[in-house]
Amino acid sequence: MSVDTDALGEQLYRAYTEAEPLDPASLPADLTVEEGYTAQDAFLERRAQTEGEPVGYKVGFTSEAVRSDLGVDVPAYGRVLAETVRENRRFETATLIEPRIEPEIAFLLGEDLSPPVRRHEVVAATELVVPVIEVVDSRIRDWDVTAATAIADNALAARLLVGDQTTAGDVDLAREGVEVLIDGERRATGTGAAVLGHPTDAVAWLAERLPDHGDALQAGDIVSTGSITEPIPVAAGETVVARFSSLGSVVAHAE
Repeated sequence: MSVDTDALGEQLYRAYTEAEPLDPASLPADLTVEEGYTAQDAFLERRAQTEGEPVGYKVGFTSEAVRSDLGVDVPAYGRVLAETVRENRRFETATLIEPRIEPEIAFLLGEDLSPPVRRHEVVAATELVVPVIEVVDSRIRDWDVTAATAIADNALAARLLVGDQTTAGDVDLAREGVEVLIDGERRATGTGAAVLGHPTDAVAWLAERLPDHGDALQAGDIVSTGSITEPIPVAAGETVVARFSSLGSVVAHAE
């Protein structure tokens, strides 16, 4: 019996707008990854009416530990809606459920990318590299997700807080370090190699995967490539700093 992916998209949309998490037991136990992407479409079709069309993508499951936990061997993706991007680096928590923050490296594309794609082609197509803080959130209670339900939940995307920008060829992204501080206390550190070995590989994977769903990476898209550290819970009133070794810092205040 096939899953009603439109109904699942509606469930997720209601949980998102009401900031009330879904009981994991209420979700289809046999949801497949491909059905998850179809449900993601339904979820975002509803959200786009108030939050704008997608301006890019987020890649998830880029950590080997996360893929092992979820029982998958490939990453996943969600989409970044226009109104979820925060250039003022403030974000609300009252409309979220259990937000966590992730320091990431994002790519702003200056050219289209289509398969086959290698690292140097990602760099050549990139206009700017951007340090970001992604705020992730689960519309499923206690983050009790499977790979498929996380994909349906737009790969757990919530907000994207963008920092200053630099040119793509100026930084060794695999060795780029970051430390995350909350209210001045160091909470995590990592390097870009945590993202599939190299952040450009996340962009290349996405360029290869999107045509399977009738989509493609285009000039002007922003692609956030996955967390360099473990996700860190954040609460209203806290100030988060993601301090990169050469890309600069992103400062965000949770309200």
